[in-house]
Amino acid sequence: MNTKYTQRATIAVPHFQIEDANQLAFCLGESSSDDQTFTIAKYQDADGNIYAVCSTVAKPIFSKMAIKQLQAPTHALNVNLEKAKRAQELLRINEGIAAPDIIAVVLGDRLETAQEHIKVLGLRAILIEELI
Repeated sequence: MNTKYTQRATIAVPHFQIEDANQLAFCLGESSSDDQTFTIAKYQDADGNIYAVCSTVAKPIFSKMAIKQLQAPTHALNVNLEKAKRAQELLRINEGIAAPDIIAVVLGDRLETAQEHIKVLGLRAILIEELI
């Protein structure tokens, strides 16, 4: 199979950064629904900080796009660039575990699993009982 999506990106967003991160996803993504990428924070780190996580396949240009000057793409002319830029400043790609003051990204081969990346990020799923 030949695909342009040769990488997997798994992104951990601190729960209080979800709105800004969604604007960055809207700006960098390819769909008019990318502003709904991050929803509920269902993962936590060893200190109890909670995160929304998304794992998706990506094109090799992802890491370059993530640091370039942002502009509204044609599918997202109403993107909030101020919020997207705030999220962009917090991006850390392949720099270690998730932390409440960064948006941590594990970028690897598309055949790697989201669960492998989540482990690298130092996160675990929050059990339903813990959410109640």
